[in-house]
Amino acid sequence: MKTKQLVFRIAILTIMLFFTACSDNQKDEDLSISENTEEELLKNNTILQIAPLTETDSLGLIFMREEEKLARDAYLVLYSKYEHQVFDNISKSEQTHSDAILGLLNYYNLNDPFIDVIGEFVDPSLTILFYDLMLLGDNNLDSALVVGALIEETDIEDIAILADATDIPNIIQVYNNLLSGSENHLRAFVHDLRKRGIDYQPRILPLEQFNDIINN
Repeated sequence: MKTKQLVFRIAILTIMLFFTACSDNQKDEDLSISENTEEELLKNNTILQIAPLTETDSLGLIFMREEEKLARDAYLVLYSKYEHQVFDNISKSEQTHSDAILGLLNYYNLNDPFIDVIGEFVDPSLTILFYDLMLLGDNNLDSALVVGALIEETDIEDIAILADATDIPNIIQVYNNLLSGSENHLRAFVHDLRKRGIDYQPRILPLEQFNDIINN
């Protein structure tokens, strides 16, 4: 995941070069998405059994708690700047995601890394990444929506890696629910960008996987 963060940062810097030359002169169109089903799945997740965790399981849960917080924090900041409804909707969903991971941390008696300050994380690479994202998102609404798509691409890849690395049923269940939510979020951001005349292309996911998600 550290390597993916590096790739992510390179993608951000590349996109910044494009958006620096752009002005936000397009109509702001709100896109509302429903997270009711996703929230119910996560809140009603059934704890199946207690099983010994591997180090990968433990570190993965701790990392995902912070990565979901990064997404929530980013969307809160971007909503406060642009008042674009999709950021408000998805920030609430990301809080649900983060809470679902917290439930597993508590269940397995793992330390919670959550810092209740926007943009602050125990993992210093996430703090750096957050401010890189905010720098990109500060250009205009288009760039802010690209930030959302980048975050969701990264979430999808990281969640899939962690889900494949564990055989603990309740962890897999939560990861699968998070994955479904992140795919919904990615579709929302890509759809919003297309409405604004921007054909978003994936920076993290393989093109075939990306197209399968968007066209599903």
